[in-house]
Amino acid sequence: MGAYVQRHPMPTFEFREMISILGMSASRAKNWTVGRPFKLEPSIRTASGQGSRNLYSLEDVYLMGVANDLSHAGMAAGAIGELVAAVKAKFPDGLADVDTLHVACGANLIYRIELRENRLPKQSVIRLTINIVKLRDQIDQRVRTMSR
Repeated sequence: MGAYVQRHPMPTFEFREMISILGMSASRAKNWTVGRPFKLEPSIRTASGQGSRNLYSLEDVYLMGVANDLSHAGMAAGAIGELVAAVKAKFPDGLADVDTLHVACGANLIYRIELRENRLPKQSVIRLTINIVKLRDQIDQRVRTMSR
């Protein structure tokens, strides 16, 4: 993890802070947090009544950042949702120790995620490489700037 995260307790973020850090639209993030077409739930606290707010962890922000980058790369929201679910299943403790994700999709439209590219199926229709270190560094820098 970045230097900010190593020296400070795990920060939490409200919805507006998260989208500000990621530079993403509120409407897209809102759709993705309410289940249209997929749902990224807050891991710290889910709002439970009037005046309460969702609280997201830094890992939630990293995951939303991956989804946002995939959207900017032109991937359809439904496919992004499948990939996000696969990332969460493969890395239940988060992306803190992940450097790069290699993603492949075959003709069967099933996504596979690996840490090493040579472990992906050779007959892939789609192949992506996601630089998680760079994504985390960018997010950590924005968090540091925001906390000043």
